[in-house]
Amino acid sequence: MRARNDWETYSKTLRFHVHRSLGELAANATEQPIDPLKDEDELIAWLSELMLMNRVPFHYLVPADSFLPHNSIRFFYVNPNWQHALIDGACSLGRHASSDLSHDVQLLEAVFASSSKRMKAVRPLLQRKNVQTQELQQGVKEIGGFVLRSPLVRGWRGLEFQAFPEQGNQPLRALRIELLSDEVLVALFEGFPYRIEIAQPPEGFYFGFNRMNGEFNKRLRNFETGELLQESDTAKVVVRNEKLRTIDVRATANNIAKFFNKEQLTSAEFALQMIKTPYIGRIVREDRQDSN
Repeated sequence: MRARNDWETYSKTLRFHVHRSLGELAANATEQPIDPLKDEDELIAWLSELMLMNRVPFHYLVPADSFLPHNSIRFFYVNPNWQHALIDGACSLGRHASSDLSHDVQLLEAVFASSSKRMKAVRPLLQRKNVQTQELQQGVKEIGGFVLRSPLVRGWRGLEFQAFPEQGNQPLRALRIELLSDEVLVALFEGFPYRIEIAQPPEGFYFGFNRMNGEFNKRLRNFETGELLQESDTAKVVVRNEKLRTIDVRATANNIAKFFNKEQLTSAEFALQMIKTPYIGRIVREDRQDSN
């Protein structure tokens, strides 16, 4: 114990060589690739989850109820200085003397760099997806996200969330999307989201049509691409019994075939025209430059 506590009394030459050795070790560790399946990386895996605010008490993130009222969404970004402090605090549990602090100062950046790389693997591994080592070569530089408090979270399970940057239509990588309670959901992405798209799950596909001016009509699709045609390109859906909510499939199919100048439709073509894709809701930040 005396040797540990008397670190500062050692010669400057000795301390210089120790610091240099630790610095070289830290530099090598920073450049090493991350393998998310290695058992020896268990500590890095735990720290990478911590950097995504797993196990962080919710009141640290939202200190008061007024910060997140009912039926609201709040965008945020994660300050890297806060993450450094979080990792420093987690690694300080075994720190008892100045020599431990000297050791940590040299290696903390390497631990932070490795954890920021490993963050990309947290969500895919939870989803039982394969993670390629080359995907983890670069660490996460920027993290943004949102917290949603709404009955939407409880009432519509399986909703899919995508975030988009201010420029471009390439979705940001999702790092964490998790329910915190029956009506609160938190999401973190690699980058700063400016637009959020909320979609019904793919299993929400069903046959459907619209009622306009007292009649049922179906907006048609391009047979080649599946894209919707103009809003005026519709075919009448023939109702067999409105009370029983049944339609005349043959008559409806004939109306669709007539629009496309076809003699008849195959079952696949009829299914393509009658499918109703899940709804997509969009939320755009008010400070977005092109928002209305």
